[in-house]
Amino acid sequence: MKISRSARLTLRTVALAYLFVLVVVPIGVILFRAFQHGLGTFWGWITTPAAVSATQLTLIILVIVIPVNTIFGVAVALALVRGNVPGKRALQAVIDLPFAVSPIIVGVALIFLWGYGGWFGFVEDWGFQVIFGLPGMVLATIFVTLPFVVREVEPVLREIGIDQEQAAETLGAGWWRIFTRITLPSIRWGVVYGVLLTIARSLGEFGAVTMVSSGFPGSSLTLTLLVQSRYTDDYNEYGAYAAATLLMILAVIALVLMTVLSRKRAGAHQ
Repeated sequence: MKISRSARLTLRTVALAYLFVLVVVPIGVILFRAFQHGLGTFWGWITTPAAVSATQLTLIILVIVIPVNTIFGVAVALALVRGNVPGKRALQAVIDLPFAVSPIIVGVALIFLWGYGGWFGFVEDWGFQVIFGLPGMVLATIFVTLPFVVREVEPVLREIGIDQEQAAETLGAGWWRIFTRITLPSIRWGVVYGVLLTIARSLGEFGAVTMVSSGFPGSSLTLTLLVQSRYTDDYNEYGAYAAATLLMILAVIALVLMTVLSRKRAGAHQ
């Protein structure tokens, strides 16, 4: 179908106006508010003890979540594509569950499971607090970021096939050698892209984490929770915008990395 030049210009104008209203204007307002009183004031708000602690906690959660979901994601993708696992359709549905379930429901479910009186609430009697502590926040983040590595690695495994792996096996290579020398290098771009999506999702997670967080500054506030706490609890509008800008900077870094790596990935397949 051939589209006229005026129709193309109209579509572009509508698309740009849509993006301007929904993306550019909100981001512009946040940046304007964050830097309204100067760079020194902005720096002061993102280097307060609460902001530093929130940044550290966010990064700690990332450090735990990334390897767990990477190992799990690669293993599940291999099981779905290479293995003869019964109930594959059910497993596929479970993997996609975080896309369908509200993060708030995830937080409530974790409280029912790990909170006082829950199925696994007895661990608190052993002095191990899950809910309203770091373990609960990690579990919530792991759940909401569960599908990304799986869904990025799975199509790559299907694309590369099993010819090279079978050839290596006939030559006497063990499963670990086949995985490290053939499979892993072939799926590395899928793994990296899935990890970056996990990072971006973890940075912006709010619903599930806020349900299992105690909300105490310095011990149980991530950057997203700090923005909410400053804006609604402390009525610190500029501090909230500064924390939001810091969070946005981290997210933009992840987005830039995803863009660069996706181009390299596309170039590698050409």
